[in-house]
Amino acid sequence: MDWQTLKNLVMKKDLHLTASVDKPEVLENIIEELAARRYDIGYGKAAVPATWEAMNTSSIEAFLSGLVEFDYNETQRIRIPYITAFMFCCTKVKNDPYDLTWSISLS
Repeated sequence: MDWQTLKNLVMKKDLHLTASVDKPEVLENIIEELAARRYDIGYGKAAVPATWEAMNTSSIEAFLSGLVEFDYNETQRIRIPYITAFMFCCTKVKNDPYDLTWSISLS
């Protein structure tokens, strides 16, 4: 079998990937609570140029669990549970509460 034939066989297959997180609404609240500092070091109130906005940041590491699903040509489905570490970064502007800004997998 030549490369082009092999490529056509492989490339014409549909693969759909879905990742879900267990209890996402609870997760966001927990992370924002954990990220909130018990003291304010003042960065959110610092003087900055007029077009800038001062903010505080807080990051934490937390474990997530969920399910990854692979659907192959709508004929095969593989479900794999996962538990992995993530880094979450929250930001706070002035007197507002911390808000979840971004996250990244550490695996």
